[in-house]
Amino acid sequence: MVLSSTDMNGPLNVSCLGSNPDIEQAQTVPNSREAPYSTFTKSQKRWIILLIAMAGFFSPLSANIYFPAINYLARDLSISLELINLTITAYLVCQGIVPSLIGDTADMIGRRPVYIAAFVVYLAANIGLALQDSYAALLVLRILQSSGSSGTIALAISVVADLAPPHERGRYVGAALCG
Repeated sequence: MVLSSTDMNGPLNVSCLGSNPDIEQAQTVPNSREAPYSTFTKSQKRWIILLIAMAGFFSPLSANIYFPAINYLARDLSISLELINLTITAYLVCQGIVPSLIGDTADMIGRRPVYIAAFVVYLAANIGLALQDSYAALLVLRILQSSGSSGTIALAISVVADLAPPHERGRYVGAALCG
């Protein structure tokens, strides 16, 4: 088999030597111009990355903003610090599990509906946390808060994979994870 190419943008000729009738001479169509990886302009990509970085900010914020209030919550709800620590453990467990579920769901139904659903759950959990007055509600709402916020990091990586070609992804992933 002889392979020859005129240049990187020209046709690639594949010639088969011999008289085998099952093998035919193949010739590819010349590469006129490669299709763009994404239809978004560079400016639009930057705005999208900025938005997903801001969305990704909520996951670590919700996890850490809770810590200064632990003693006050224990006192107000008349429970032990061990039970408050259980809410932290439940939050972290959900923060580890939910992103894989959200990522799969986003692959099946799309990124936008999953982002919207995640933020609705997160917002509802935050409103519920502000209004709750029992330990059971605190525990359940912290789990819901984690479920709503933790998927934003997985979704950010998925959006970057959709927007940027492989040779540009590192730059975009770095920017998206700054949130």
